[in-house]
Amino acid sequence: MKPTVDAYTVALPWYEPEDFAALLKLAQDRDEMPTDYETWHRQAVAVMNAWLARGRALEIVTIRPHEFVAWLEREGLPNTAETRRRYVEEQARHCHDVA
Repeated sequence: MKPTVDAYTVALPWYEPEDFAALLKLAQDRDEMPTDYETWHRQAVAVMNAWLARGRALEIVTIRPHEFVAWLEREGLPNTAETRRRYVEEQARHCHDVA
């Protein structure tokens, strides 16, 4: 059986400049995150380029503070890198289910 495009797709979190400070403040692992948007953006682009160089498709999921915090509360989860990854994967799956 041939793999589907989903097998090659990586969901990545994206932050808008106006949301970055609020999301950073809410993160329980903020000491492991870049402290400014420009540094985060530069690192995110490098990660995206690395995945693309490996032939992977990317699904960029914008994390909005209000929606993300509501999801964390519903799920009873902390705001960490792992839960941000889980959130974007869930959002990407949901978009495919609706389409």
